[in-house]
Amino acid sequence: MKLPRNWNRLVRKVMRRCGRRCEWKHAHFQVACSREASMVVHAGKKDDHSVGNLLGLCTWHAAQKAALEWEAGRFVAIKVRPAAEDNKGKS
Repeated sequence: MKLPRNWNRLVRKVMRRCGRRCEWKHAHFQVACSREASMVVHAGKKDDHSVGNLLGLCTWHAAQKAALEWEAGRFVAIKVRPAAEDNKGKS
């Protein structure tokens, strides 16, 4: 993914918006993280660089988000494997 030319300006806007505090909020408990935001990541589509699609996250929550996305991608890759591959060599 290629970041836009104005990425640094977008990062500054997001950090200003979040007050340099992590924007991760655990939905189940409605508890926000109190750590300092050190990274700006995409909340949704990776090619949507609008400020509304960007989050300021602490290092720990950025890693959690990446792990969740990796796991979800892995599940989808396994789930959509064609059934014909499973039957190869069984005949």
